[in-house]
Parts: sequence; C-alpha cells; structure tokens
Amino acid sequence: MTTVGSPLQDPAESGLRRHEKYWFDDGSLVLRAHNDIFKVHRTLLHRHSKTLASLSTSENDSTHHLDDVAVQHIPEHLDVRSQDVETLLQHLYHDQPLGDDTLFSSLAALFKVSSKQQLDFPEIHALARSRLERLFTTSPEAFSRPENAEEALALAVKYDIPSIRKTLYYTVATHPHEAEDPAPDVSEDAPKSHPHLSPELSVRCDALLEKLVDQFTPVLFTVATAGHMACTGVFAEKWMTLVIGPALEDNGLCRPLETLDRIIGIDWAAEGVCTECVRDKTDEWRAEQREVWARIDDWLR
Repeated sequence: MTTVGSPLQDPAESGLRRHEKYWFDDGSLVLRAHNDIFKVHRTLLHRHSKTLASLSTSENDSTHHLDDVAVQHIPEHLDVRSQDVETLLQHLYHDQPLGDDTLFSSLAALFKVSSKQQLDFPEIHALARSRLERLFTTSPEAFSRPENAEEALALAVKYDIPSIRKTLYYTVATHPHEAEDPAPDVSEDAPKSHPHLSPELSVRCDALLEKLVDQFTPVLFTVATAGHMACTGVFAEKWMTLVIGPALEDNGLCRPLETLDRIIGIDWAAEGVCTECVRDKTDEWRAEQREVWARIDDWLR
C-alpha cells in the first residue's frame, strides 16, 4: 500500500500526493505516477530503466517543476500503479530487496513494473522472474497445490513463462471455485469456476479439467492387479475403502497427481501386498503420473 503525505499546498500541484519516504532532499527527478509523486535520483532510475531514460521530461510535464526539479510523468498507457512504483523503489534503494520472505504480491508487482510492457528494468525483471519460477514445482511427483496460483497463471501467460505455466494450469484447473461466493470486486459476468481469471484462461482451465477426468477415471475405478494372485485379491478387497472412497470424498478424481501420490503412500505391505508387487505397482503409478503430466502439454496446445 502506498504511503503518501498530505496533498501539496502549491495550487499548481493541487491533488498530488508527495510520498513520505521516497522524497529525497537531494533528489534530481520527480517521478509522477497518477497523483503520487516521488523525488528520486535521476541517474539511478535512468541507468537501469530504458523506458524512463527514453522519456523526455519536457514531453511529459514541461510546465511543472517542484523544488526546481523537473517532473517526469509516467504515461497512463503503461498502466503503472503508484503502489508498484513504491515496490520498485523499495528494491532499488535496498529497503526491501527480494528474498525468501518476500510476499507474492510484492514479487508480482516488481515483476510487472520492471517488465518491457511497463518501465523496463531488465536486470530487476530477470531477478523477479527467476524467483517467481522457483516458487512452483515442475515435477508431477509429490505434487502439492501452490499458493497464489490464479494470479501466477495470469502472469505466466501474459509474460510468457513456460517453465511454470503447466504447473499453474494444472493447479488452477483442478481447484475451481464453484462453491465459493464471488469476491465483491469480481464482475457478475466473470466465469463461475475461476472468477479471478480472464474468460479465455477460465475456458482453457475448464477444458483441461475435462481431459484430466477422462484420463484418470478408468485408472481410479479399475481395481489394481498385481503379479501375484494373492496380492491382486488384497487390491480387490481394499480398493474401494482405501482408494475410491477417499477420492470421492475430496474430489480426487479431478486431481490425478495428488490422488496417485496418496495411492502410492498407502502402506500396501501392511495390508498384505508383497514387497515385489508393492514395488511394481509403485513404479506403475509413478509412470501414470508422468503420463498425465506429459499429456497436459498436448491438451494445452
């Protein structure tokens, strides 16, 4: 959240808010984002930002100066939010550098504001992208639902981050919001299954979910067979109680990776399956995970 002081008393600048922290006495540039202004150091910003360096202050605010310092107005079409500028300055001035404890909202803001589509800070953007990629697994084994998946998917698609796109599509597709009340800021016309996504992304997620269910249904509802008749008998006896029942209770049919992990995690040896058959079936279920993961690429094309 942007921390700003009272509106400037100068009538010429009525309605503008001077930032409480990023207003340096020795600043050489006043950067304006909407109605918020920041007095910062021109050389620091222009050295790192191709966009800001290319903007001429005379083309932006030729009649506006504050403290004898020219004002550079960020063009509205860049869609840069004031709070994102604050996040950028927190990083540039080492007040809140990126770290393991960085909130996702701050990371996403830094990633967007430093992109070519906005202020174009290439080094910062690359750093933010690298940290964003590290947040999400790219393996089908021991899969767990990441946080902030919908927001991250929108970023991964818009800014083309293929390394995490599949993980996020799978996560969002398998965790719809059908039972949730829409947030106050969500349009009534928004997709019901994924109200925070664009209609196009929501349709793709819904289509992916259908493919996943079609792929996994015969696996889940077909009792496992083993190399030994006695072990096959154990699977036949326990499959409904240990596999199908829990999957029906927690929507496991829609989440094949997690459900297969749960099947693998069952202590089949304690149920009476021999060591050889446990090993063989574990390999088979891992292969099924990899098959699902590989087919997602085709389904998303």
